[in-house]
Amino acid sequence: MMIRFVQLLALFLLTSMSHATPQQLLTELQQMRLASIEVVTNFYMFTGLDADAKYDRRMQQSAERFKTSLENANELAIANNASDNMANITADWKKLNELLMSNREDMMTQGFPEVLLVDEMDRASQSLVKKITGTYQQIQQETGITPPEIVKKSRSLALLMEEITAQYAARATTNLGQVFMGNSERTLEQMADEFQVGLEELRAMLQGKQADNILKSIDSKWKFMSNSVKNYNQNTVLFLVVSYNDRILMHLKELEERFQ
Repeated sequence: MMIRFVQLLALFLLTSMSHATPQQLLTELQQMRLASIEVVTNFYMFTGLDADAKYDRRMQQSAERFKTSLENANELAIANNASDNMANITADWKKLNELLMSNREDMMTQGFPEVLLVDEMDRASQSLVKKITGTYQQIQQETGITPPEIVKKSRSLALLMEEITAQYAARATTNLGQVFMGNSERTLEQMADEFQVGLEELRAMLQGKQADNILKSIDSKWKFMSNSVKNYNQNTVLFLVVSYNDRILMHLKELEERFQ
């Protein structure tokens, strides 16, 4: 009887571990996607506010978050046959980080970054996000393991929120924002509409799940952000947009952790 119990326990633990590793890897990849966009947002805030120390710190904190998740993902990738993908992602991150530091140095020494290097940095960031997303999707396909629907929706909204804020910051802080805007496949207005649709879908998923307070908080902040995004020329309130972005991301992360 005891032997049978031990066998069943071992099987349960093995099954749990086989599911946990892909899910953990997906979580780290999500954090990398967010950080690789956030670091660009903070760069634009840094340049637009004359090398503001607060956004210099935030920029470096975003880079550190990416590095931490990258290290974790590299370890988890071994068990998920994703080491080659992670090697490519690591190389792309190295390129982005070098461009980021070069542009930061230009800002500190000459008071402005070089347009061509900023353009290259933006393209490197977008390429990195695409590679991480490709790896994220590949792991789901190969393992057959996907996050719960609420988690998937929360993550997609978080990624979209980062993209909206990055493009808004680029437009609002400097003429260099036109470089970033030119690289984007969607306008701010299109992304705002997409976020609104996704938020309504998330609301439907959360009915009866005691998440009303979180949704109300997201709603109030998104209402302000949406108005600023869609009426940019009349309502450019960048500090509040960035602040509300942070809070919405915090709430989406809370939902992700609750329903994972």
